[in-house]
Amino acid sequence: MKVLYALCTTYGGIPHYAAQLANAVSKYASVIVLKPERTSADELFSSDVKVINAFTPIRLRFVDVYDVRRAMNILRDSVKIFSYRDVSIVNKVNPDIIHFPDFPPQAQILANKIDKKYPKIVTLHGISDKKINIKISNPAMFFSSIAMSFWNLLSSSLLFKKEDFDRIIVHTQILRARLIRMGFNADKIKVIPQGAFDVFARTYRHDAGVEEENTILFFGNIVWSKGLDVLVEAMPLVIKEIPSVKLIIAGDGVIPKRSWQIIAKYKANFEVHNYFIPNEKVAYFFSRASLVVIPSRKQEGHSGVLTVAYSFGKPVVATNVGEFPVLVRDTGCGLVVPPEDPKALAEGIISLLRDERLRRRMGENALKMTEKLSWENIAKIHLKLYEEVLNERKGRS
Repeated sequence: MKVLYALCTTYGGIPHYAAQLANAVSKYASVIVLKPERTSADELFSSDVKVINAFTPIRLRFVDVYDVRRAMNILRDSVKIFSYRDVSIVNKVNPDIIHFPDFPPQAQILANKIDKKYPKIVTLHGISDKKINIKISNPAMFFSSIAMSFWNLLSSSLLFKKEDFDRIIVHTQILRARLIRMGFNADKIKVIPQGAFDVFARTYRHDAGVEEENTILFFGNIVWSKGLDVLVEAMPLVIKEIPSVKLIIAGDGVIPKRSWQIIAKYKANFEVHNYFIPNEKVAYFFSRASLVVIPSRKQEGHSGVLTVAYSFGKPVVATNVGEFPVLVRDTGCGLVVPPEDPKALAEGIISLLRDERLRRRMGENALKMTEKLSWENIAKIHLKLYEEVLNERKGRS
């Protein structure tokens, strides 16, 4: 079987997802990856994977829509999406299966040009709510809101042609139910968990630090839905009970003004790295943490940060949104608290920091989850799905 992964996303966690999936599948099939000339995961692809630099890198990072200084990137880079119309390489490769590991606007353009003779599969990590929300409280927010609305329009499922794909993969039952409500064929939707992002624990272990007492970590894009501001609001309550506590903030995005004020007031209790964290630094931050906090306001798919935490054996405090109750509480890997509740979040953090035995047990459970969500297992599920699609195509022909 020849599997072609059409990776159209340049930055963020999607290239890492594609690399780990492609590497795992390459043990059982011939794997080719079409990707932008550079991505955030270029060094992670296995030698067993044939990589072809086929596309123009596009920034189009979701985190930029919240920053007026960078929102112009969305408008500027949107022109580049039309460079994804060349399907000559696809025809030259002549794959049995084409799998889009994500579906940004440029992937839609490519998919529309690909001959219908090729079976196509897509993974949707989330669904845009398509809401246009223009805020005019100040010029900066107005401009960012326009960029945000433009992003939602480009990535809207309205551009998504349901009949174009033999299968749609999502990571949670929540997303599957949403797609069915939107009119998608239930028989075409397959729920496959996201594999554990263990590449950082394996590949960059030599860059890891030593666990530090009473140190908590917030990692990833800093956008409203991730709830960093709620965590920062909770910190004075935690500091009151555990004066030596430290919050490491590691990620790109705009930290709200109110949060910066709290950070400045308690600067000895904060360590801020407000930029996109390169691969070689991920292990350093996770290994230093006593626990990882994911204070999300909403969560539709699986969380990459959660599986990275698991791969380092770190307990988690998360909110009870999406599937966090199942993945965190029910697995014994951490605690869940209500979203947007600084007091409840602080109580969860304090209780875990004070209970070393519980943290150790939860950390052991996290490592077990990494084994359960191994890419070896995830690859086999994908391969079974690929075979199913090919057999269906043969039956119809």
